[in-house]
Amino acid sequence: MPWIGVAEAVSEEEAREAMESVGLLLKKVVGTIEVRTERGWIRFRVYEVEGGVEGVAEILAPRVGAPVFESGRHLILGEASARLWDEGAKVVFPDGVSEVVAIFTFDGFLDVRMPTSNVRGLKATMVIGGKIYELPLKLSDLIEVYSMGKRALEKVEKAASVYGLEKVISKEALEELRRRREKRIRVEVDYETGFVLILEGGRIRTAPLRSFFLDLIYEGRVEKAKEIFERAPEQVRRELLEALKEDYEASKAMGLKGRQRAIERAAKELGLAEELGLRGDSSCPSA
Repeated sequence: MPWIGVAEAVSEEEAREAMESVGLLLKKVVGTIEVRTERGWIRFRVYEVEGGVEGVAEILAPRVGAPVFESGRHLILGEASARLWDEGAKVVFPDGVSEVVAIFTFDGFLDVRMPTSNVRGLKATMVIGGKIYELPLKLSDLIEVYSMGKRALEKVEKAASVYGLEKVISKEALEELRRRREKRIRVEVDYETGFVLILEGGRIRTAPLRSFFLDLIYEGRVEKAKEIFERAPEQVRRELLEALKEDYEASKAMGLKGRQRAIERAAKELGLAEELGLRGDSSCPSA
């Protein structure tokens, strides 16, 4: 459904009358958002409407004496066949000046609809197994996704790699999962062989120390990674640092911003920021 956004200063009654006067049927009030324009941040009350919205903002803005935006299929910015595009909102001011602002980025590969930095108050969404979930995912969402099978879980993992773990899975869900996992898992590190022995429930498995160390960082378990790093012999520390550098460069080259941010945060906590060439704040822009 298309949207019409009317400056919050305009009453709902006046906005409704104005929209009905141009043949739009108001379906529901979506909520209140802020949009960054060339004239600064503007707060809009957003309405989901039925009917054609193209050109409507130009009529409504002078009528209500306040900024109005329209957003619909006519404002897809980019080529839909490329499966990656922005969804725009055309903001019109009462004096007739207008601009198009990208408010969502749609990723057709992962079915993610992510708000851009030009908007506040919109929720990201992701389609998994035919169902739309709000991001970040809650624990109950993750349990539901887990029941869908390996492919659904891999989709969530890929989204976390691209957009960042904190944008895809809620902090509360991550903390609960870690708490449950730590209760069931015991880890023994063999620095001489370079392997980790993992006792999980009644099962035992091994993993290369390098991979295990990086996984801890991507999962946000930096304290555990720090403990392993600080206890390691000097030669092993150098090897882990080299692994971190290699993965950091690979993440930058592949545009995996989530992994890049995770490494940057961990490097600072591990005291390795200088070794990775980090200066000041994170060099990775927000997604």
